[in-house]
Amino acid sequence: MLRNLAFLLLLAITVGCSGPYSTDKVAAKETAATEVSVIPVAKLSMPEVVTANGELFAEESTNVTNKVPGRIAKMYVDLGSVVKAGDVLAELETDDYRFRVQQTEALVDQIRARLGLLNKKTDDVVPEQVAVVKEADAALREANFILDTTKRLAKDGVVSRIELEKATVRAQGIEARYQAAMADVMQLRSQLSERRAQLALARQQLEDTTIRAPFSGAITRRQSNMGEFLPVNAQVVTLVRQNPLRVRLGVPERQAAQVKQGQPIEIRLEGVAERFTGHVVRLSPAIDAQNRSLVIEGEIPNPTGKLRPGSFVEGTIVVDGSAMGFAVPKTAVVGFAGIDRAFIVKDGVLDDRVVKTGRQLPDGRVEIVEGLKEGDQVVAKAGDRMAKGQKARVR
Repeated sequence: MLRNLAFLLLLAITVGCSGPYSTDKVAAKETAATEVSVIPVAKLSMPEVVTANGELFAEESTNVTNKVPGRIAKMYVDLGSVVKAGDVLAELETDDYRFRVQQTEALVDQIRARLGLLNKKTDDVVPEQVAVVKEADAALREANFILDTTKRLAKDGVVSRIELEKATVRAQGIEARYQAAMADVMQLRSQLSERRAQLALARQQLEDTTIRAPFSGAITRRQSNMGEFLPVNAQVVTLVRQNPLRVRLGVPERQAAQVKQGQPIEIRLEGVAERFTGHVVRLSPAIDAQNRSLVIEGEIPNPTGKLRPGSFVEGTIVVDGSAMGFAVPKTAVVGFAGIDRAFIVKDGVLDDRVVKTGRQLPDGRVEIVEGLKEGDQVVAKAGDRMAKGQKARVR
């Protein structure tokens, strides 16, 4: 009996020392090191930036209108049409304006005929060369000759004083007709200039029946339809300039002093991976009192038309391109209860550091503003089960 109890006690001690919960294995587990990969913290080129939200605007936007009244005969554009400066957008009926041009041309020809210019290419008028003036000049020279002859004969007593007076009066009358002919020519020349101006206006009105794009852009709205009669200055289409676009951002007041004209801007649209770049061109002279921000405007090239006015964007302004900083992979930072931590390996033991993160970088890294220093060996992929003081073995 006693021999059996001793055997059972010896068996229990043996099992206890070699089972899954033996003290040797527990001690081995406590001393086992966690295998980790580390990245040394080093200073990198980290341009200092200011981030702000804003909106895209068209550089130019206008309601294209007609200069002359008329009925729309043809429409060449619609919503979304892309046009170049000078492209035809619409045409009005031209019959009335063509007839007006022909009528004014006829009036011009009438005056040119009276001035003897039909066979000449210019409107330069020499009054002495006009027929009515030539005729009056000939009559005047004849009257003056007769008057001079009568004066000599009267002096010799050949003709009476009455004949001399008649010759004098006749010469004065013919001279008056000559002056009147010169005045008529001058008046006709003025009328010709007036008719020329009327003809130019009629031709311009005929040209204005063709409605053209004032600049290159895209149609965002069509307000008129074919067959519709338009009064003067009626809206036909709305045209916006697509390239470049204007971005308007609200920079927080605390960062406003860092923004200057000419600084690079990078914008990002929601759901679009591509980034678009431009530069700062204008700054508001005052801070917005409601949201305590400075309104700045930049120009963003848009040659392909991918960007659309009215889009909400996030803008990044590079205020110091030579700034240096730290960055680690996103996987190196773990967050809990609003606190971010990173683990470093020091003398084969894990140590945790509370860090302050900055912006997310496109290559998958995150900026570290505070908490790490140059030379720290940061665990590249931090785990939830890591703890301060835990042994670590670097791969």
